[in-house]
Amino acid sequence: MSPSNCIFAAALLLCSTFACVAGDSECPLGWTFDASTTDCYLLTTELYSFDEAKQFCESVGGQMAYIDFTTKRDDYVVLTNGSFLQPWMGTRRNLTTGKFYNINGAYLSLSVWLKNEPSADGDCATLRGLQPAGLKATPCYKLQPAFCYQSPALCNGGNFGGLSVRKGSIKSPGFPVQYYNNLNCNYLITSPNNTYITISFDVFKIEEWYDSLTIFDGDSKNYSNYIGTVSSYNKESFETTSNKAFLVFKTDYRYTDIGWSLNWEAKTISTPITQTGSNGTMTSPNYPMNYDPYTEQIYNINVAYGFNINMTIDTFKTEQVHDYLAIYDGRIRNNQTLVAKLSGMQVAPWSFRSSGSAISMVFVSDGSLQYKGWQLTWTIC
Repeated sequence: MSPSNCIFAAALLLCSTFACVAGDSECPLGWTFDASTTDCYLLTTELYSFDEAKQFCESVGGQMAYIDFTTKRDDYVVLTNGSFLQPWMGTRRNLTTGKFYNINGAYLSLSVWLKNEPSADGDCATLRGLQPAGLKATPCYKLQPAFCYQSPALCNGGNFGGLSVRKGSIKSPGFPVQYYNNLNCNYLITSPNNTYITISFDVFKIEEWYDSLTIFDGDSKNYSNYIGTVSSYNKESFETTSNKAFLVFKTDYRYTDIGWSLNWEAKTISTPITQTGSNGTMTSPNYPMNYDPYTEQIYNINVAYGFNINMTIDTFKTEQVHDYLAIYDGRIRNNQTLVAKLSGMQVAPWSFRSSGSAISMVFVSDGSLQYKGWQLTWTIC
C-alpha cells in the first residue's frame, strides 16, 4: 500500500474510533486531531516492524507516539481501542540497562504497563487498547500498526503589521472559542520606522498563573527587552520603545478560557516641545500649513512655582473627532488631569487657566484628513 493510501485508510480508522473535531483542519490531510492531547494522529492499517514504523512516521512528517505520563496512556487507549492489532509505541529497551526508554530519551514509568510487564518477551512495546489496557513488551521484528503523531498548527501567530501599517488587532487562537492546551505561539508586530507601538486589550481571560502572554520590546524573545506579562489583573496598556513588539502566548496542559483580543497602534516618536518663562506661543506642526498625518506631538508649559498659566486658543481647525488636542492641568497626563479634548472647526476662541504652574498637551492626528491646525498664546498670572 502506498503512503498516501495508507494515510487515507488510517484516517478512516481513526475517525471511526473517536470523534473527529474541528482541529482536523489544522492537521495534515489524512491526520486526525485529538482535543485531549492537542496533537494530530495517524494510525495505519498497514503493518510494520518497529524500525519500519519509526521510519514511516518520520517519512510522513511525524514521529512514533510515545507515553510520557499516565493520562496520555489513557488518551491513547481511547484513540486505538478500535484497532484489531496493538500499535507500536515509541518505546524500546536499553540493552545495557535492561530498562525501557521512550524515543525522546525519557525513562518509562512502570505504571503504564500491563500487569507482569515489561516481560522478557521483547525489546519494543505495543499498546493494548482493550481492557485491561497498557503497554506490552513485544519483539521488535513483529508486524504491527504504526501510530504516529505530530503537533498541529493550532497557533495563529506570525508577522503582523508592516512598515506601512499603523494599527491592527490580534486575537488568541480560536477567540472567542476557548484556546487549546500546550500552545507556544509567537507574534511579531512591526510598525513604520520612527514609531513605537502601544498595545491595549479589549478582552483578556486565560487560566491565571499557568497560561501567559508575555510582551518584549524588539523582534525576539529577549528577556533584556522584557516589557511585561499580561494577566487578568494587569490588562493595562503596554508600550515599546522601538517599532517592533514580540509576544509569546504559552498555555499548559490543564484548563483554558476564551483567551484575549488586543489592539495595537503605531505612535510617531517625536521630541516634546517645552516652553518656560512668562509668555509664549505654540502651534500645531507646520502651522499655518497643514499638519502631517499620524502626528503625536507632546507640548509642555512650565512656569515658576506659585504662578498660574492663562492659555487662549486663537485658531483651531482639525478633522472632527479623529484629530484632536488633549489638554491636561499639570505635568501628569491621565484621565484625572484631562481638561479638554478639542477637535473640529468650532473650537476657537477657547481659554483655560491652570490650577498650578504647568500645562501639558498632546496633539494627535490620524491618516485621513489634515488641516491647518491651531495656534495658542499663553501668559503667567
